[in-house]
Amino acid sequence: MAKRNCCNKNLKKINVDIAVIPETKKKLKGTQELDDHILLYSGVPTNKRAATGIALMIKAKFKKRIHSYVFVNERIVQLRYKLQRGYLTLLAVYAPKEGKTEQTKEFYETLQDQIDKISKNDYNVVAGDYNARGGNIPIYGILGTNVEITTNSNGHKLKEFASVNELKIMNTFFRHKEIHKMTWSARGYGSIIDYILTNKKLSPIINDTKVISG
Repeated sequence: MAKRNCCNKNLKKINVDIAVIPETKKKLKGTQELDDHILLYSGVPTNKRAATGIALMIKAKFKKRIHSYVFVNERIVQLRYKLQRGYLTLLAVYAPKEGKTEQTKEFYETLQDQIDKISKNDYNVVAGDYNARGGNIPIYGILGTNVEITTNSNGHKLKEFASVNELKIMNTFFRHKEIHKMTWSARGYGSIIDYILTNKKLSPIINDTKVISG
């Protein structure tokens, strides 16, 4: 409970309306109303080791904007959210770690199935921890130049998924200092493994994406 309360306070401090929380390591699935946010969480059954888990936190004052949500599995949660005009469908994701070939294949197959069900009229975001490193070769309309040199197998899967679905990997299109670009860091080493993907309807109105250090 302490970790969720800490997250709740941090989101309030930086004024975040909707947050994707990967690797929660929380079992089962459900909803919980905190002081300032509503928590939607999806994890493994009680008889499995809690090594994954994905969650969303939405400002409590926007509760009436929540149209629907789906706990797909312990790696994907889907939220449909009412805007002033139309709907936003958000898929919160936590992809398997590098080297988990079969799990990664199953993850993207499930994710693709969810993408295919989304209304074509919705604004669409697929955001979270992809454990993917995309490399520094841009793909027109898909992958920008605000990237890192390193790539991995998960990075190739991410780029393939984005290309097939015409999703723009937004945090590669805004130039920032390294501290506002790297989404994971430890012992002086950093990488970009978390991404925000949007469809063509939404990407033109995104003003910025960046890492808030600390």
